[in-house]
Amino acid sequence: DSLLIRGNKVFISLSNCILVYQLDGKFVSRIGSGGRGELQFCGLRGLSTDEFNNDIYICDYSNHRIQIISENLQFNSEFGKDTLHCPLDVKHYKDNIFILDESNPCFHIYNRDLVLQQSVVTRGEGQQVRDPWFFFIDNFGNILITDPGSDSILILNSEFEFIHKISVSLPTGITMDRDDRIIVTS
Repeated sequence: DSLLIRGNKVFISLSNCILVYQLDGKFVSRIGSGGRGELQFCGLRGLSTDEFNNDIYICDYSNHRIQIISENLQFNSEFGKDTLHCPLDVKHYKDNIFILDESNPCFHIYNRDLVLQQSVVTRGEGQQVRDPWFFFIDNFGNILITDPGSDSILILNSEFEFIHKISVSLPTGITMDRDDRIIVTS
């Protein structure tokens, strides 16, 4: 499950739908259902907002794609069916879209036109990513990956080179506050 706060709304991804609430807890909407079509999901994971146009990107894990919904919560488009194995999480950083894929595991980097620019395997010497869940990109371009399979957070630089490993018992979600402190759920 993933949580996204955008404006005055909270988006919570469940297995086959997204629940939308106002910040005060009032229910707004339910988006989607189980299946393979538009706004149908099979194993929702990460969510991200494109600050440029306010679209929401949704990792549709078992449908092997990213679905995009507009600011008014309508289906916009999808991509990744030919590239993605099982997308776990998605983030926007500068002019690119980073997707953590369970296959290998690796990152796929797309540009704003949804054209694949690069794929980078993150399993290798020193990294030892076993079971990635979510990731966060800090202000310096470093990538922090939660890996409950190795009880750690792995930190890679912007070139995807291993920097550091932090031991944390079963980390899942990750973000940073305004003072660059890491916040982890486990």
